Amino acid sequence: MLVACVEATENPVGTTTLVPENGSLAPATSESAASGPDIANGARQFKGLGCSGCHRTDSTKLVGPGLSGIGARGDDAIRTSIIDPSAIIVDGFNDLMPKTFGDVLSDSELDDLIGYLNTLN
Repeated sequence: MLVACVEATENPVGTTTLVPENGSLAPATSESAASGPDIANGARQFKGLGCSGCHRTDSTKLVGPGLSGIGARGDDAIRTSIIDPSAIIVDGFNDLMPKTFGDVLSDSELDDLIGYLNTLN
């Protein structure tokens, strides 16, 4: 459906604008919105939230355990460890992780962070 903008005060050249039938002005993409986590955003979340202050991305132990190979635990275990850190405590470590990440991260940001953590080998 094409809609013409012809009012002289708003559009003096009388151009036309394609308006999608559903009324959405969002750009059409051939890529699905559910194409998977944004790994780069997950890495930014990891750094921005201060995760690297207690966790290394290799197997080095710091305040918390190293995260190399954490993907083997599965997405649900990683998600639980982030939003309810007291639920799963790795042997030899104390329950020191902040409890607010579930309130700070949107579902999409959490998915991105988990996606990034799954890349750590």
